Amino acid sequence: MRRRDFVMLVAGAASWPGRLAAQTNGAVRAAFWQLFRPWGRAQASQEPTARALAALAEAMFPGDGLPGASELGIHRRVLEIAEFKAPIAAGIAWLDAYAARGGARDFASLDEAHRLAALDAAFASRDDGIQSFVLALRFHLGTAYYRDPRIKSAFAYTGPPQPDGFADFAAPPA
Repeated sequence: MRRRDFVMLVAGAASWPGRLAAQTNGAVRAAFWQLFRPWGRAQASQEPTARALAALAEAMFPGDGLPGASELGIHRRVLEIAEFKAPIAAGIAWLDAYAARGGARDFASLDEAHRLAALDAAFASRDDGIQSFVLALRFHLGTAYYRDPRIKSAFAYTGPPQPDGFADFAAPPA
């Protein structure tokens, strides 16, 4: 439930019974109960998007010895970013159309090599901001992936080099 809907619900709670009884077409009753629809249905409608986003996450961050991004559920964290929902829908639609031109059902049904080819095509394309979508998705997925404790613990470096910095910064790499 969005905050705006909740505020409207609470603010008008005292007058709802009278309004509901006065309505003959049931539009207000339908709007009222729409606010309380089962959460499972909302999640079920997001499943194709989540499946495509999981395929994107796995293509970008497969793990290679560590858990992959989709195994960690990183795609679900990115899917929860409210201001990124519209670009996700547009980007997945573009990738699904690209996959359909190649004879596949959708992006998620492609194998790894074709997913990478689709991402390369999206990055090279100048269509409708698909390149900026791929870059923003890589940023959000990468940030969430490397912030995950299971991935962070796989690296020996755990903190900032301050206050001393790197003593050998001027030396050539060994």
